[in-house]
Amino acid sequence: MAGVSLRFGDRLVFRDTDWTFARNQQWAVVGANGSGKSLFGRALAGKIPVVSGEIRYHFRLRGRYRWAPERAVAQVSFEQQRLYAGNAPSAARWFSLEEEEAATVRQFLSQNSVEDVNPFEVVRRSRPSVAAFGRELRRVLRLLAIDSLLDRRLLSLSNGEMRKTLLARALLRRPRLLILDDPFAGLDVAFRAHLKAILEALMRHRSLHLFLIVTHPDELPRGITHVLCVDRCRVVAQGRRAAMLKHPRVRRLFGGATRRAPARRLPPAGEVRRAATAAELVRLEGVTVRYGHRAIVQNVDWTVRQGEHWALLGPNGSGKSTLLSVIIGDHPQAYANSVRVFGRQRGSGVDVWSLKRRIGFVSPELHLHFPETLGCLETVVSGLLDTNGCLRPTTPRQRSVARRWLARLGLADCEERTFGSLSAGMQRMVLLARALVKSPDLLVLDEPCQGLDLTHRGHFLRAVESLIAGGVSTVIYVTHRQDEIPRGVRRALRLKAGCAQ
Repeated sequence: MAGVSLRFGDRLVFRDTDWTFARNQQWAVVGANGSGKSLFGRALAGKIPVVSGEIRYHFRLRGRYRWAPERAVAQVSFEQQRLYAGNAPSAARWFSLEEEEAATVRQFLSQNSVEDVNPFEVVRRSRPSVAAFGRELRRVLRLLAIDSLLDRRLLSLSNGEMRKTLLARALLRRPRLLILDDPFAGLDVAFRAHLKAILEALMRHRSLHLFLIVTHPDELPRGITHVLCVDRCRVVAQGRRAAMLKHPRVRRLFGGATRRAPARRLPPAGEVRRAATAAELVRLEGVTVRYGHRAIVQNVDWTVRQGEHWALLGPNGSGKSTLLSVIIGDHPQAYANSVRVFGRQRGSGVDVWSLKRRIGFVSPELHLHFPETLGCLETVVSGLLDTNGCLRPTTPRQRSVARRWLARLGLADCEERTFGSLSAGMQRMVLLARALVKSPDLLVLDEPCQGLDLTHRGHFLRAVESLIAGGVSTVIYVTHRQDEIPRGVRRALRLKAGCAQ
């Protein structure tokens, strides 16, 4: 980059930026939510207009140097995941899984799909043979341990499984520069360690360079040689890894807000002693969710009483999000199972919206499909009205409550901005305010801290812990990180392959 200024919406960002990515380097970029990390990555991928200066690529392709970011750069990001998720509301995902035309992972990772082949293109391009691509596909599938996903519908994948599939697609493009935006988000503990080993192995190949966008200090693989620190859409520091990790800005970013993982053991459901006098909020009896011959959730019994706070744990694809969708009533098979919420049987004629008014909810799926044109204040108010953008007229009191929650989570300056103008991490914070705004009886949080920097994560966890301590909400909490479990959560239901452990 030489004197580069970028345009994002109606703003100029990263004005007059100079930066060089040398051949023997591997870079990571760090910064708070909304600092411009993802914008910088999108600029490298050629997705942001350059209004002055130039970004020059020196990739050797077919024996000559060419400017070819669209061919030599691959990116994995939340924006990509949103693109492939489609435009249907999150609840519609469950109704789409049985549609025969829904794309499978095999189709998504086919050679024509990966290489974006247009059947009408007239210019011949250099492509690997079908046999060579097949060998590379098998190697990547083994590397990421996703062979079993090939015949699954894309819409059926969990958040973590979709991230793995997007990474497979990026690797199959054989890029010279691989940009990974928050690559560990949504991945279980075992695969995070596996992915770090994969990235370290990839960085040993001189033909591939990595640019990582990370939010946690433990997400930096050993092969990263240099770190870039950004703030308010400008580069504020850059240099070698060891020196940068001692830089005051990076130390503030990674240091003060760190929470220690709880030392206590969360007992499984079968070991929990409870006071039977507390009101039942959720009762599941033999809940099973199937698509064809495949059981996503199988014979799960679970009771959540008022004042109990649960962690729902398990590896990627174990059925956690499906089980939550049954509880909140978004999944059509909720009505074919024994599911009681607030003492009322799903499908017994009870008004669905009367139940939703007592539930606060956030998930990666909700985030993927949330309308980007809605203002942030209206987004939070929609949590009081249980809508996703089709707002009824709001009252001054509702707007006042929404403003208080924005301020409580450090989002007061976002009130007038549109949801889509924020970074993915800031969007997640606004959705968390939306879930908390009505102080719900049942608060269902599916990977709520995904994409949050440590400071914003601290704001959110303290807010949840205050609701727990005050007896306001009963919490069901899904996470793959022990250090994100709020204090007060003392029970755990663990799923593996759809079964309760």
